[in-house]
Amino acid sequence: MSMSGEQRSRQACEPCRRKKSKCTAERPVCSFCERLNVQCVYLPREQAKSDGQASRVTKSKSSKDRFRTLESQVNDIYHILNSLSNRNDAATPEASTARSGEPREDPSTEVPNMLPRVGSSNNRPCFAQSYLEPPVEVLGHFMEVYRTRIHFQPLPLFNLEGLRDRLANSPRFLLHSFLALSLNFGSHEFYRGREQQAVQLYTRSAEDAAMKLAVEGIPKIEVIESLCLLAVKDLIGQKPARAWMTIGTASRLDTLRRLTRHYTSDPQTEDRSARCHWSVFILEKAFSPQVLDLSSSQDTPDYPLSAPLPSSLPTYRDENCPPDLHVSEEVNKDLGINAYHIEMVSVWGDLTRYLHGIRSGNVETPWLPESTHAKLSVRLYKCEAELPQRHLLRNVCFSKRSIAEIMQQQEYWSPWLAMQMLSHASPAILNHPFLHLVAMRGGRGVPQSRLFLQQTVDLALFHSGWVFQFIQFCENLQYEINDPLIGHAVAATATIPWLFQFARDPKVSKKAYDDLGKCERFLSRISSTWPHISRKVCFPAEPWLRTSHSSKSSNTCNITMISFQPQMFWELLDPKVCQVPQGDPTSQDARMRVTTHFVHPLLDEQPPPPNPAGNAMYSFPPSPEDLEQVCLDEIFAHFPRDEFYWLQS
Repeated sequence: MSMSGEQRSRQACEPCRRKKSKCTAERPVCSFCERLNVQCVYLPREQAKSDGQASRVTKSKSSKDRFRTLESQVNDIYHILNSLSNRNDAATPEASTARSGEPREDPSTEVPNMLPRVGSSNNRPCFAQSYLEPPVEVLGHFMEVYRTRIHFQPLPLFNLEGLRDRLANSPRFLLHSFLALSLNFGSHEFYRGREQQAVQLYTRSAEDAAMKLAVEGIPKIEVIESLCLLAVKDLIGQKPARAWMTIGTASRLDTLRRLTRHYTSDPQTEDRSARCHWSVFILEKAFSPQVLDLSSSQDTPDYPLSAPLPSSLPTYRDENCPPDLHVSEEVNKDLGINAYHIEMVSVWGDLTRYLHGIRSGNVETPWLPESTHAKLSVRLYKCEAELPQRHLLRNVCFSKRSIAEIMQQQEYWSPWLAMQMLSHASPAILNHPFLHLVAMRGGRGVPQSRLFLQQTVDLALFHSGWVFQFIQFCENLQYEINDPLIGHAVAATATIPWLFQFARDPKVSKKAYDDLGKCERFLSRISSTWPHISRKVCFPAEPWLRTSHSSKSSNTCNITMISFQPQMFWELLDPKVCQVPQGDPTSQDARMRVTTHFVHPLLDEQPPPPNPAGNAMYSFPPSPEDLEQVCLDEIFAHFPRDEFYWLQS
C-alpha cells in the first residue's frame, strides 16, 4: 500500500495533487486539467514532496504563531518605552559627570533599566505601565514608611537625605525592590487594594534584572542594594532558603566590588559604599552565619556615618545607678553608634556559629582559655570596655524620653536599642544553663566546675533580665520594634526565664514568669510584620508550661527537676534554614535540675561572736548585699592608731 501510494503521487499532475483529486495520469494533459482549461504539469516526486511540505509549514506557521507574533509586538512597545526611560536616566548627575570629560565605563558593565515582560502565557500577574512608574507622591509616602519602620531595622542601607530623588533616578530594579519591601509595611490608595499583586510584579522585575547582572559579575552598588532589599523581603515572605541564597550572592558580589572599585575622595560616595558593605555584613552575621565562612577581611571600609548623639537631659539623675568609673573621654574615641551596633551584630553571628557547633556535637571545655566560650567572653568584655560612656543607658536616658523625641531621632535610637539588647542577649545565651547542664554535660569526661556553673547562672539571670527590661521600656513608650534580629534574640533569650520559673527561689520564679509574659506580648506584636516569628510565640507557653516537673526532697534542700525536649530549645537557639515541625517525636526528653546555687551561699547560721572592741561598726558579719556599701575609711576610723599602723605594715 505504501508503494502504490508513492506511485500514484508520482503519476498525479500538480493541479490534481493540490486539489487532492484523483488524476487520470494522461500525458501530456490529463482529462481533469483539459476540462478545466488549466495548465497540466507533472513534477518529479522529490520536488513535489518538498513543495508540499513548505506549503504545509507556511500554513501551520501562519496559524500557530499568531499569538507569539502579537506578544513580540507588545514587547517591542515596552522596549521602546525602556529606551525612552534610558534617555531620561542619561540626564542624571552621574551621566552629566561622564559627559564633562571623565572616561566612561565599558558599556557592557553599565546597569540597564529593565522592565518586565508582560502578556506571557504562564499566568503571571499583569499590570499597567502606571504601576511600574508610581507618582512622586506615592514614592514620598513609602519613603516615610521606610524611615519609620525599616531603616536600621536591621540594615543601615541608605542615607535618608536625598534618597527619594536618588530612587527616582536610579535603575528601575532598585526602585522596584524598594517598593516590593516597603509594601509589606504600608499601603497606598494608588494600588487600589492590589498590594500583593504589586509586590509580585515589583519582585519579578527586580529579580530578573538584579540577578542577571549579579551572575554576570557586574559589581554595581545598585545591584547589591537591590539584593539586600530582596533578601529582607524573602525573610518576610517566610522563604529563608531563598533569602540565604540571595545574601550569598550579594556577599560575593560585594567582595568583587571591593576588589575592583576605585577609591574617591567624595564623602557621600564612600559613605554609600560603606553602608552597602556593612548591610551585607549584617545580613550574613544575623541570618546566615551557620553556612557562610565569615572570614575577617583586612580591606573593610569605615563604618557608616552615624546620627549625632541626642541632647542630654540635665535635670534627670538616676540615683539607683552606680557612679561611673573615672575614665577620661579621650580614652575611648567615639566611632559613632553605627560602629558599636555593627560590632555587636558581629558578636551575635559568631555566637550563633558557636551554638550551631554545639548542636552538631562539637563539645569543648568552656572554662579553658583556648575555648570558643572564653574567646567570645573576651570579645564581649572588649566591646563593653570600648563603648564610650556617653552611649550608656544612664547617660542617654532612653526610658525618660518622649516617643515624639525618639521618633524624630530614630536614626540614632534604632541602632542604639539593637546594640543594647544584643549586648545583653549575647552573654545571656553564651552562659545559658541549658548549654552547660544539658548540651555539654560530661563532655570529654571532664567534670564540671561548680564555680563556673555558678558564674554562668548569675550572668544568664542578670543579662536576660536586662533584655526584658528594655522590652518593658519600649512597651511603656509605645515604641514599635520591627527588627527581626531583635525578635530572634528575644525568643532565644526567653528560654532562660522559662527554666527559672521552676526555681525554688520565689523572687527568681516570679520575675521569670513576668519576663515570659513580656516576651509573649513582644513576639506577638512583631510577628504581625515578620510571620516566621509567629512560630516562636507559642514556644515559651505551649507545650512547655504543661511539662511535668517535680520537687524531690534531700537532706539539704528541695531540688526541682524538669523534663523537656531539647529540640524545642534548639529551634529557638539555632533555627534551621527550612521550616521544620515543632518538636521531634523520636527525640528523648532531657532532665535538668533547676537551681540558682552551685556553691554554698555565704550564710552564717551560727550566732555572732562577741565583739571585744565594743564600738566596732558591725556586731555581726555583714551580708553580701551590704559589702559594696561599706566605706573603708569609716571602718579604719574605729581601729586604734597603733593597730591601724600595724595593719598597714
